[in-house]
Amino acid sequence: MRLCLIGQGIGGSPSPAMQSAALRAAGLEGTYERHEVSAAELPEFMEEMRRGAFQGCNVTIPHKRLAAELCDRLEGDAAILRVTNTVSVDGMRLIGSNTDAAGFALSLRRAGLAPGPGAKAVILGAGGGAAAVALAMARLQVGRLTVVARHLEAALAIARDAAPDVPSIAVEWNRNDARRPLAEADLVVNASPVGLHSLPVDVHSLQPSCTVADVRYRPRPVDLVATAAGAGLRALDGVGMLLCQGMLSFRRWTGLEPPWEVAEAALLDALRA
Repeated sequence: MRLCLIGQGIGGSPSPAMQSAALRAAGLEGTYERHEVSAAELPEFMEEMRRGAFQGCNVTIPHKRLAAELCDRLEGDAAILRVTNTVSVDGMRLIGSNTDAAGFALSLRRAGLAPGPGAKAVILGAGGGAAAVALAMARLQVGRLTVVARHLEAALAIARDAAPDVPSIAVEWNRNDARRPLAEADLVVNASPVGLHSLPVDVHSLQPSCTVADVRYRPRPVDLVATAAGAGLRALDGVGMLLCQGMLSFRRWTGLEPPWEVAEAALLDALRA
């Protein structure tokens, strides 16, 4: 089985170590490789997959939306979000799926930090990662969702498409507009690529019961998470999400239950290297 990760700027990704360890633990012969692919090169790369070069791939930034457009069929969350992070080859057909939303929700549950029904959640960002987090929030049955973004139309589209049944608002990316929803939040998630000093949030103004999550896992320690933990808040970074979405992809490709402990150990070793 030949698998890979495609994207740009992925030279330091720990995913190959995690997935390679999972393949070995499952007794499967195969490889998991990194491939730097530009947007211009992506259509041809996907055609090579269709012809059998790979049996599956993970897709990361900036190609998740374009890869979805190049698939023959989208299933599950990929059909909802119109982005894919997992592509499988079925005969000559490329099937796009998305494990980000399920992976984020699972990472919260594994850490004992999933919000209860009716909770108030705030998402920072309006990209593909934010859409996956919004979908996860809807499935966790939060009671209110606020999306803080520089572009309100994108924020409103995320709430409408990913969480249509959750009462939602969009607010501007500044501390003044975001202050009230943040002060009332039970869960704050940074789903943007920026660090603490660029975020419109002061962790010291959050209520003591608030949980802070960040989809980023580098640089370590993740600044928002470290600061929140230092303020006495429950906090987690994106390592758990990376593990969970990766192992859900592994299950999609192989049909096997992932070797969670082995994969997690390999992931943590790669992040320490």
